[in-house]
Amino acid sequence: MKSIYITKDLEEVTQLKQFCTFQNIDLHAQSQISFEAVPFTITQEFDVVFFSSVRAGRFFLRSYDGPLSTLQFACIGEETAQKFNIDFAFIGKEAGNPDRVAEKFKKWLGEKRLLIPHSSLSNHTIGQIIPAEQCESICVYKTLSSPKKQAECEVYVFTSPSNLSAFLQENQVPETAKVIAWGTTTEKALVKNKVQVTQTLVHAQLEELLEVLTKI
Repeated sequence: MKSIYITKDLEEVTQLKQFCTFQNIDLHAQSQISFEAVPFTITQEFDVVFFSSVRAGRFFLRSYDGPLSTLQFACIGEETAQKFNIDFAFIGKEAGNPDRVAEKFKKWLGEKRLLIPHSSLSNHTIGQIIPAEQCESICVYKTLSSPKKQAECEVYVFTSPSNLSAFLQENQVPETAKVIAWGTTTEKALVKNKVQVTQTLVHAQLEELLEVLTKI
């Protein structure tokens, strides 16, 4: 393995950069999307806030001016939880499989009222299984396509369907390349675009990615 491309910017993948330097691998790290805050209004009372991503949490917290001490927080997985100085009441165990996280979260939530901040391109995996009268979803940021031409690599790591869609506007995935999907949602997008997936991350964490890279 001589080269890797990942749809995350370099500052987001410090561990991967160190791994590639040690292994003498050429790393290309660049997101294919950008983001813009969206003003939001909350119309229902809520007890729990669910962060489906680090970005959703950050955009929400930047603009939310209500009290935080009375709320419980939940998130999709450990990597998201680590980015906040918050004592999360629920942390998903398989961030790479949102459907499984959603099932377990619904059981944990019970009858508590839920708020879900999300992006303009959200799949609404959590919101779809919670009764409408118990849950409010608010768009807190817009995902914008920013396609960029990339040099061909031996390994590609796609971290979201929106990144994949933007990438394919300017690039192709070589048939000989090994492709890693950052969870089942991205895997489905790759399959839909007829890109063969080598491996799908279960926990959607950099540590897991490094483990996979040592074996392919």
